Amino acid sequence: MLFSGVTASAYTLDNITIVLSDEGAAYEEFANHLNSLLQPSNKTSVRLLSLKNMANDEFSRATANQLVIAVGTPAMVAMAQKPATNLVLNVLVPRATFIKTAKQYNRSQDQRRFSAVYMDQSWTRQLRLIRATMPTRPKVGILLGRESSDYIAALQTAAKEVDLNLNIETVIDDADLLSALRRLLNNSNVILAVPDAQIYNRNNIPSILLTSYRQQVPLFGFSASYVKAGALAAVYSSPAQISQQVAEIIANLAPGSGLPAPQYPRYFSLNTNQQVARSLGISIESDNEIQRQLKQLSEPVQ
Repeated sequence: MLFSGVTASAYTLDNITIVLSDEGAAYEEFANHLNSLLQPSNKTSVRLLSLKNMANDEFSRATANQLVIAVGTPAMVAMAQKPATNLVLNVLVPRATFIKTAKQYNRSQDQRRFSAVYMDQSWTRQLRLIRATMPTRPKVGILLGRESSDYIAALQTAAKEVDLNLNIETVIDDADLLSALRRLLNNSNVILAVPDAQIYNRNNIPSILLTSYRQQVPLFGFSASYVKAGALAAVYSSPAQISQQVAEIIANLAPGSGLPAPQYPRYFSLNTNQQVARSLGISIESDNEIQRQLKQLSEPVQ
């Protein structure tokens, strides 16, 4: 479907096609907000497609100056398998999943045509949230699984930049989860959750939060839902904030220049759980003040 009468303004693109992985609320929020940010023009048409309704040959031939915005992991994987002719910007996808997909379908060296705005925050930003929230410099405990073990080098680099010490435990299987968590809690002042479904899934999250809370060790999550469930704080980007960044990328595309390098979210929100803070004897500033502090600090691009 075409968006009703709203198209992009004075851009170098002839067509923008948004491919949604499904009809989930987050994907629709992104698409609707992006459409509201694009300005009217007689040149650029904006089309919205659902992955399940997309024809197999939909992108078999390049359309002049077309940008495809793949929203969510299934849409990204589908577009990675298409001929590398159109510009593809992937959004609402984890950085690790993007890198894995780009490698699997030989798109790693094609970042000018196959790029991303990640859904997860940089490690630097997350560790800076811990520094801004905790009264003393803590030792940060991190549980990693098979899928997230590749994070170690990047985590260590970010920790050095922020001047924090890390304590990392690797979980081989579910049976080892709680014992690894207890070892971590005995040697850490805070826990930083990472986006690894092997560890942080709906079955494990309640027990991880409860075990951490009982040992008076605050946990930092990566979404607002974690804070509601009992995490001390989380920094995250909403679909609307991601769409703001995408609109700016589109507006700044120069003819024939290709896409910018894959990047972390530029705009973000944070939530703190004041009740948990009081229970743990931690005094923290307001969300607005902490966010102001984080915005003043420079961030890595990739």
